[in-house]
Amino acid sequence: MKFKSIILVAILIWCGIMPASAKSYCTPIYMFGLSASFNDSVVYITNIQIIDSAWVDVKTHFLVNRNEYSNQFKNYFTTKGLSNRTCVVVYAEKEKDILKKYSKMKSRYTPSKKKVKNFDLRSLDEDDYRFEMIKPYFSDETEVVENKKAAQKAEKAKKRKEKGKLDKENKKPSASGTQDSEILSLPPRH
Repeated sequence: MKFKSIILVAILIWCGIMPASAKSYCTPIYMFGLSASFNDSVVYITNIQIIDSAWVDVKTHFLVNRNEYSNQFKNYFTTKGLSNRTCVVVYAEKEKDILKKYSKMKSRYTPSKKKVKNFDLRSLDEDDYRFEMIKPYFSDETEVVENKKAAQKAEKAKKRKEKGKLDKENKKPSASGTQDSEILSLPPRH
């Protein structure tokens, strides 16, 4: 009897925590992928790509179906004969946020003066791999919110791209005070 009451209370709590309806909106996002293997020292990283129509949860700002984007990336390596790789996608809604995440992730796998890293970091261009937009399946309980700011943001980014401001070189000083030869730029919008 006590066990049944504990199960009943757990079910009631679980139902109370679940939201009545999830809300999502469509927005352009910046995304890159990273693939590593425990059996191999080669690490692959894609360039930053723009996904024009990605769905993001309103409350958590998580990418809807983000696991499918990483599965899409993993399937690319499986077709190339490189199975058993761990693939991760990193995304952000703002350009400065993704550039920060990209440089941090890249610095983890590149050797520095202080630490020698035994990784072979290889970059994948958009010609090699391009993320495809995944249209999520929404149930009847999911509410799709029209985000006017996201639409304005997409138009603004498109205009900046046409003017050439989005592809400007983003060089940061290195620890020695000189400029890195690494140029972080964003891809063209499609």
